Amino acid sequence: MSRISYCWELGGGYGHLTSFKPLADILNSRGHTVTAFLREVEHASKFFNKSDVDYSKIPVYRDHEKIVAPTVSYAAILKRCGYFSTESVLYYVNQWRTKFQQSATELIIADYSPTALIAARTLNIPATILGTGFYTPPAIYPMPSIMPWLNTDDSELCKIENEVLKIINDILRHYDIKPFDYLYQLFDVEENFLCTLPELDHYEGRDPNSYWGPQYSDESGIKASAVSGAWPNKSAKKVFIYTNNDYQFKNELLSSLKNINADFLVHCSNINDTELKKYTAENVIFSMSPVSIKSLENTADMVVCHSGHGLNAASLMLGLPLLLLPTQLEQGILATKLNHFKFAGLVTIFDSAPDFVSKIEEVLNNPEYKEQAKKFSSFYGGFNQQDLCEEIAIACEMILN
Repeated sequence: MSRISYCWELGGGYGHLTSFKPLADILNSRGHTVTAFLREVEHASKFFNKSDVDYSKIPVYRDHEKIVAPTVSYAAILKRCGYFSTESVLYYVNQWRTKFQQSATELIIADYSPTALIAARTLNIPATILGTGFYTPPAIYPMPSIMPWLNTDDSELCKIENEVLKIINDILRHYDIKPFDYLYQLFDVEENFLCTLPELDHYEGRDPNSYWGPQYSDESGIKASAVSGAWPNKSAKKVFIYTNNDYQFKNELLSSLKNINADFLVHCSNINDTELKKYTAENVIFSMSPVSIKSLENTADMVVCHSGHGLNAASLMLGLPLLLLPTQLEQGILATKLNHFKFAGLVTIFDSAPDFVSKIEEVLNNPEYKEQAKKFSSFYGGFNQQDLCEEIAIACEMILN
């Protein structure tokens, strides 16, 4: 069978790993050799066995240009992440080329991995894209602003995009590859697995037929019922919280929970034992391991998280409303959209002193959030994550054949 390489270059958190895991399992079951080149490997062992998915860390851009201007578009993100000189990007393209050559890669699955896409093109390796709408903006010039409230002039968007395009084209010419006319041609691949839905897309106006449906792993992790002491009060409302030890307002969030009339099950990645004991209360129980979102079905009343696409989708598919605590732009765009639809409450990235008690109680006690989440779940009730992964695997095999 074939050698398939999964590439994750930009972004952070569990979301990339949890989204790829069910597809990796299916590719393995169909006899393919799966290699994963990851931005972060610290938590990879929680999701993959080395015998099934041979994973390794990729070099991460270190020499970032100091940019004061807002990150107004996809091109501006690339510029901030190393695309400020041909020499800088060429070094990392060569790193990816070496990875692909050493692993004898026959097909790449690129998850927010623009440099991997360039490297694959220079080696004539067929490529696919896997991920949310944020990773593949619409095919227009200039690419849309991701900060529309700033009213950035099109001329400025074009200027940033042209600068990035020139760097990419310099590299393509270096390898005698035809240059692009537009930056969006970076996404001209064998298949773009746009794993989202219109309500969860960071951009507007796409062809409805371009959506494959959201990708997530709702069964990864331990069952909520297996966490010792979870949900102690059977009559209380139940809230699941996923946060991390680096969250700016972690202390305020976790300290507030004992003041709310609800039971909380919390997974805070990288929290130490001392802090865990500090925040544990009669109604606040921690799980040191990730928790299966599927196990919250018919049990939890809401989910609090940082607006990662996969967890948002998995929660809404179960009819669970959310309170979203975005910490960066990608999360903030999606959180604002879901708040607009009343699928979620919101603590904005501009809130310097969030009142977590009132925010959590708002979602718990306002029936509109639950009703809207239930409508979402009902409308997409026929969606099946296993079927999606099977369809993607078959599409990959058709490309390889």
